[in-house]
Amino acid sequence: MSTIWRYATEQVLTTCLERFQKRAAAMWLGREKEAIFALTRVLDCAAVSHHWRETGKYLPVNTEPELNHTMFMMGCASALRPFLSITKGQSGGVPYGPSHPDTTRFAYSYLDVCGRLTFLRRMASLERYGLATTEQLNPEHFRITVSAGAPEQALKFSRKLLALEPESPPNTRKLKHWKKLHARMRRYVQSTDGWFIRYDNDWQIVEAYREKARLLGQGYLEAEAFPDDVIIGDRTFGAWKEACNQAVGRILAHMDFAAFLHRKNPTITLDNVLTIFAKRDDVEAIWREAGLPSIQVPPTMHALTLEYDDLYDWERAFEVPTVFYIGLGKHFVLLPCFGALTNPYFALFRHLREFYRSDWDRAVDQREAIFRADLATVFPPARFTIPEHGLQLRRPNGSVITDIDALILDNKTGDLALIQLKWHDIFGFSLRERESRRRNIAKANEWVERVSEWVSGRSSKELLSALGIKARTSARPPLLYVIARYGARFTGNHTHDARAYWMGWPEVKSASQFFTTDDDSPLLQIPSWVEMCQKKFEKYEMKNWSFKFPNLQIQLELPINPDTGD
Repeated sequence: MSTIWRYATEQVLTTCLERFQKRAAAMWLGREKEAIFALTRVLDCAAVSHHWRETGKYLPVNTEPELNHTMFMMGCASALRPFLSITKGQSGGVPYGPSHPDTTRFAYSYLDVCGRLTFLRRMASLERYGLATTEQLNPEHFRITVSAGAPEQALKFSRKLLALEPESPPNTRKLKHWKKLHARMRRYVQSTDGWFIRYDNDWQIVEAYREKARLLGQGYLEAEAFPDDVIIGDRTFGAWKEACNQAVGRILAHMDFAAFLHRKNPTITLDNVLTIFAKRDDVEAIWREAGLPSIQVPPTMHALTLEYDDLYDWERAFEVPTVFYIGLGKHFVLLPCFGALTNPYFALFRHLREFYRSDWDRAVDQREAIFRADLATVFPPARFTIPEHGLQLRRPNGSVITDIDALILDNKTGDLALIQLKWHDIFGFSLRERESRRRNIAKANEWVERVSEWVSGRSSKELLSALGIKARTSARPPLLYVIARYGARFTGNHTHDARAYWMGWPEVKSASQFFTTDDDSPLLQIPSWVEMCQKKFEKYEMKNWSFKFPNLQIQLELPINPDTGD
């Protein structure tokens, strides 16, 4: 056994993936549009069955019953690459017809391989950031050992706790309304030629599914990136989201129409009716009919369409392209379901940040005030005092030492917290963006150093007096918090100055649920809960998985928490 030159495992996986792409390209030479259709159909079936919590139900027969949905979907961008490279700008029509079992089996198998290789490439790429090690066991056998990640596992656990909040009981009136809509949809939907789908629609159905899309979007972090009235590009952030909601509403309605047709006639399989195509001009006309100004149609289509030139960014981030359209040559697009179901706002989020960078950066400046206001949901008045603005620490000569983004005073216990707020963009599976966020958070160490020097052993009472705030407080020193909107602590070579508590906002919200009586001291107890939670994830067992490809075997060792299975 020998350790080889750095990143060699990542390279051998990339080479293996390229071989599969070349073989697929050769198999489908001259039939690239058919291949794109076949792949999209399988992706849609996988995503829709997962969304309906019927994982694998609509995939080809004899496939893995325990399909790893996330890993499978990760193969999307890599699988499409050899075909979109040929169809880019290509004229001609669309070779459309019922799916063939052999074609479907190929698409499933090819996506499965691309997904596993993409997943393993991401695991191997962790080595670049000190989060994994790789070894060559023999010329065709490599091992990837991933480091334990207690801080990020603890954050994930907190998010799960928040997601467990009880849902509102079903509204009888709404249920009746949906029952009537669904009855109408069943009447509207018909088959064409015994295998395709055709249906009418009405505005009540359209509006109901737009609202359903809005509710779906509320569960994604991108939805809270900015206030709705922030201007980005040619419209407000809220208007951009509403454009997505309209598209997602059409997709959700189409999925239900397809399901109703399948129930009417079980011989019509979902893979034939979920994925449809349209002329680009017709899609643009639909946007205009929906009320989008003509001048806004091209940038909206650009934001929501996957073209060949977009693949690199999605592959580099190890992300599923969360798009609503896939370019199919010069004049047509596919209308897939999988992108919207993976994340309805992510493609939009990436597009706005890339193409309207100056507007984006200006909007980022507004996040601090929003974050400060959000603190009051966990630390409400009248027990807690939170100034509406940040504060500046100054030297005796008046020069600024640093800013205090927020201050929380517990009026009952006298506890005081001085806070730096961090609201970085989410990074998903992208390791490059994760590293950028980690470096940004690391700068808070400088803030902790400067504030600690300013505090210099003084009591909270003395500090409030120095800040010009008259209030009853304790003789204890203040607490220093670094609170990040998402993750404040990162796995790996990241030093968190121990003079401060580093917490993610989901952790603060989760912990606050356990300290609600008047005798509690939340400012002291919440950090203790966060630390205790992380300790649970510091115990782990290494589990092994083996992945085999032609002339290549990868052994993956992952740390798994024995209590949670994460």
